[in-house]
Order: sequence, then structure tokens, then C-alpha cells
Amino acid sequence: YGPGDYGRRIRFQRRTRFYKIHVPADYKNNVSTPVVLVFHGGGGDPETIRYTSGMDQVADRENFIVVYPAGTNSRLFLKDRLLLWNDGRQYQNGSYSKVDDMGFVVTLLDDLAELFNVDRKRIYACGYSNGAQFTYRLAKRLSGKIAAVAMVAGQRPVKDDFDPLPTRPISIMQFSGLQDMVAPYSGGSGPKESKIIAVSPSVRKAIKSWVAFNECPEEPIEVKRVGKALMNRYGPGHNRTEVILWTLEDGGHTWPGGKVVPSARILGLDEKIGNVNRDINASDLMWEFFKSHPK
Repeated sequence: YGPGDYGRRIRFQRRTRFYKIHVPADYKNNVSTPVVLVFHGGGGDPETIRYTSGMDQVADRENFIVVYPAGTNSRLFLKDRLLLWNDGRQYQNGSYSKVDDMGFVVTLLDDLAELFNVDRKRIYACGYSNGAQFTYRLAKRLSGKIAAVAMVAGQRPVKDDFDPLPTRPISIMQFSGLQDMVAPYSGGSGPKESKIIAVSPSVRKAIKSWVAFNECPEEPIEVKRVGKALMNRYGPGHNRTEVILWTLEDGGHTWPGGKVVPSARILGLDEKIGNVNRDINASDLMWEFFKSHPK
């Protein structure tokens, strides 16, 4: 396979799972190429996060492959919409998901490597909301495969009830808005109508736990302001790891520098989602961060 856009279906755990791929025009099959996995939020799908993040455009400029995996739902119809990731948290009805999304990602990466020349030392992951929580799971359970991670609008500490500790220090980047009502910056519960019981620690507490785990100095080595976006960078830690927090003073439950899907406005979700910070572009910053942290 060469440059272009692809859809891929694979059988896993008695399900037909799918993911979408964007391969930049400069891709050459004799050169090992980095991969960025981008995980959609709860109720989303690959095309919504593709539109929201604009990651295709970054990949075209920087020459890496973007993969948009798809979660699952329990509906008889619309199997490719309103999807969720099993991020370990409990559903509101008291049950837990039995979907092995970790195994799906491993199978996906093996399938991808059959199609393209993948640089196994430069596989990165990022996610939004429920996809951010799931990306934290990847950092803990698949740190042998994922080089570094970045999360938008969803925080999780190193130690929790869902996953073991990571097997190695891993660099992380977090984007969180002070006006986020779904994943509150100060911690606590999200919307009552959420399908998942979403109780989180404060962003600061979660970040400090990763700073300690990676053995970074307690105080940031760099503090930078870009408009209403404030960056704190901690490091270097063990194996030259870093922890970077971007606090968006005017940011809601949104992707900095990204878009809001038109359906959100049609459904009247603008107020819940909130404002998009335009001072920075999360996708650009993620790639700059990722390429500094190969495995």
C-alpha cells in the first residue's frame, strides 16, 4: 500500500472491528515510518476525531501515518457510530465492559505492519475524552509498544483501580481546560447523563503522580504562556522522560486549535462542550512532543 486514505476491517473477539488510515503523500514503503493512533471520544467515531483534530494535515506536513481506531457499541444498528472505548471505568448501571480493546489495538498494530513499513520504535497514541482515558490505559498496559502518549480533556493518575502501573517510565502530554464541565479540571464527577461513572482526580494531582512516577523534578523546568494557554514542562525524568501540562484558561471539553463537529451544534451541545482555545494547536504540539520521544 502507498499514500492515500484507507478503511480496514479485522475480526477480533468474535466481532468485526474497523479502523481508518491516512498515509501522507511522501510515504515510501522502503522507509520505516512513525505512526500516531488517534482515539475518538465517547459517542464518537473515527471520522469525528479526524475532523476535530485535523491530524491528517499534520501528518502530510511531517510525514507520519495516522490511524483512527473505532470503539464499539451494543446497538443492533449503527455499529459504526456512537462508539465507546473500554477505559476500565464502570457503567452507570453497575456493569463493566467485557470488550478487549487492548487486544484490539495489538491486533490492529500487527495488521497495520502487514500493510505499511511501520517504525516500531515510534508508535504514539493520543485521545480525546473517553479516548483520552483509554490512551492512559495504553500507557499502562502497552508501554512496551507505545513510545509516548498525549491526552485531551481526560485525566488519570498513575495509580488507579483500573490498571497496573506502567512497566516503564513514559512521556506524557496533557491538555485540559479550566472550563471543562465533562472532565472537570478540579476533579470530581462529569455529567449525570454520561454512560460511564466518570469520577476523576484534579488535573494537577494526576499530573503530579506522573511527574513522580517518571522521577522528574517536582518543579517545572519550563513555564510558558501563549495567550490563554499555559504550559508547565517537567523533566528530564528517568530515561529522559517528560511530563507536559497545557492548561487552557478559556478551554472547555474541546480539542485546542481543533474544530467542533457540526452535529454537536445541531444537537445543542455547544454549551456542554464549551469554548475551543485558539492560541495553540494540540495536534501540532503533540507531534513536536512525540518526535522527541521514540521508544
